[in-house]
Amino acid sequence: MIILEAKSEDLPEMISLLKMSLGEGLIPKSETYFIWKHFKNPFGISKILLAKDEGKIIGLRAFMYWNWENSIETYSAVRAVDTATHPSFQGKGIFKKLTLEAIEQCKNESVSMVFNTPNPISMQGYLKMNWYLAGKMPIYFGFGSILPQFFKEKNIEKVYNRFDAVLAFNQLDEEWSKKSSNDFLHTTLTKKYLNWRYHQCPILKYGAIVSVGEFGMVFRLKKIGGFIELRICELWSEKKEGVALARRALNEVIKY
Repeated sequence: MIILEAKSEDLPEMISLLKMSLGEGLIPKSETYFIWKHFKNPFGISKILLAKDEGKIIGLRAFMYWNWENSIETYSAVRAVDTATHPSFQGKGIFKKLTLEAIEQCKNESVSMVFNTPNPISMQGYLKMNWYLAGKMPIYFGFGSILPQFFKEKNIEKVYNRFDAVLAFNQLDEEWSKKSSNDFLHTTLTKKYLNWRYHQCPILKYGAIVSVGEFGMVFRLKKIGGFIELRICELWSEKKEGVALARRALNEVIKY
């Protein structure tokens, strides 16, 4: 077995391995999605290592480059994401070997941290490699209206057309970025990142509201049971009154 970096010509075989190892699940394993995720990421082309045996790919490990920042500094990071092992080679430590090799390469690149959001099964493998839990992502929820809307595709499209993400992001200058005013770490927000993450994504659609110099918000509408759930994906304020203005804008979305 040898470990080497993935090349563009490996893409069809990589997708085949992901399907074979993980199945389709909620997120389709397609070349289009993989290219968007790993090759068009504004923070850089992903580090993708392959394990090969007799010329065939038997293991895959992908780290997405990412940036975190606070009011003082920007930190280069990698997000451990896609991994797959051929069913005939599982249990032979390929996942661990690929992961440790990727981490070692990232150390040599002066990457500040590696992070991910594993499922309960994969988490055990990371803990065995001395990774540690940094906590759970906070989730805040509340009722949007007394009479929640029933899910209808036409209602979803109506809201997305009214709060079009492309039109919202186009209001921002090409070099726009939102710097943090405190020590709270957050993903570096730029116009390029917003367009990539919420407009160019090939499998999901998002809505957005931007008031230049005041606030911005990105949201997604999702079917939960027979109703519509509104998820706030990004929220930023550029002045003291920005939060109050964003709340008013959110009420407009809910009432629409």
